Amino acid sequence: MEAMSRMDWQRLSIDLVDLDCDRLLSDWRWLVPADLRPFSLTIFGDWFFEDERGRVHFLDTIGGQLSMIAPNRAAFLAARQIPENIDQWYMPDLAFLCHTRGLMPGCGQCLGFKIPPILSGLVDVDNVEVCDLMVHESIAGQIHRGVKDLPEGTMINRFVVDGDEA
Repeated sequence: MEAMSRMDWQRLSIDLVDLDCDRLLSDWRWLVPADLRPFSLTIFGDWFFEDERGRVHFLDTIGGQLSMIAPNRAAFLAARQIPENIDQWYMPDLAFLCHTRGLMPGCGQCLGFKIPPILSGLVDVDNVEVCDLMVHESIAGQIHRGVKDLPEGTMINRFVVDGDEA
């Protein structure tokens, strides 16, 4: 939270203007219903949506989970001021460290993990890189879809993304 005073919401978010959100979310449609309307995207590629009743949902692309986090946008904006929520949703301390190391995404980019945490990568600045937003969203969605039914602790020794072994 300390870094939040040095970071603003603009630097923790990606502007959705000119983004093809349907395309970006195509590999998450197994989890994210098409009727959820995106209204915000974090610098780490996590999404905020509103449903038809105005409830706010959060797609955690690191954990591969979609959850309802607020009954409406006003409640979300209030909840966004709580340090634990800021840390969970925006990771401002990590974003600040990335910025101090020159990791600043441009248009069509986000911050992503070189080795995704779901594959035992660390949530650490040394494991973060600037990456293409579409590539990040696609790979994360495919990985999470592929591991969602595996028992916890299952060893993964290879995976395939878009037909290519990685």
